[in-house]
Parts: sequence; structure tokens; C-alpha cells
Amino acid sequence: MNWPAILIALAGLLMAALGSIHLLYTLRGQRLDPVDHTLIAAMRRTPMHITRETDMWRAWLGFNASHSLGVIGFGTMLAGLAVSDAQLFSDHPLLAIWALAMVAGYLWIARVCWFSVPRRGLLTALCLLAAGLLALLLR
Repeated sequence: MNWPAILIALAGLLMAALGSIHLLYTLRGQRLDPVDHTLIAAMRRTPMHITRETDMWRAWLGFNASHSLGVIGFGTMLAGLAVSDAQLFSDHPLLAIWALAMVAGYLWIARVCWFSVPRRGLLTALCLLAAGLLALLLR
């Protein structure tokens, strides 16, 4: 495996790791719970306008879990493509643009809505991905 592939794969693995940690925190422990526990109780009592089949707390857990699975899937796919045939990113520029846009999009969300740990991780993933793609182009 060559350096561009390694850099792109590392970006993908970092994304998958961030998604995995997020899923673990969603399903175990209280790290993603509101500090004010009365809010959890209020969320459990509050249905959504779209349906009464769920409440805001279960929706919150579902949104976080599905978000985690999306990040894990994206990162795994990115790493898998890099390992199997990194040249795909050069041969199909839209694939490279899509990958950069996804990581940049997550970074923008992290900047606006989240906190420093995922922001730093996503910035690192974006730099690894950009360096790998640039190295592919400069071959």
C-alpha cells in the first residue's frame, strides 16, 4: 500500500472511530445526557408532532445512534476504498469531492453545534484525506 492510500485510509478509520465512540456514548453511560435530569424526564413525556408513537427522548437516542452508524459506514467505506484501490479517487474526481465535502460538512457541523474533541478529530481526518488525495494527484 502506498502513502496516499495510507493517508486516506487513516482518515476513514479516524471517522469510523469517532462514530464508534459516539455510538458507545449514545448507548452506554451518561456522556450525551443533559446535565439537567429533569430535561430527560420532560423529553420522555413529550411526543413529537409527527407521531405519538415515540417521545423526544427515544428520538434523541435514535438520532444519535443513526448519526453514529452513518459516520461509521462512511469512514469504513472510505478506508475500504483506499485499501482496495486508492486510484479510484483519481479516476473518479466526484468520489474525491464527495469524500472531502462529507468530512468538511461534518467539520462545519462540529464547529457550529458540537465541542472541541470531535472538531479536532474531524479537522485531523480532513487534513489526512486532503493530503492523501493531493498526493494521488501529484503522482
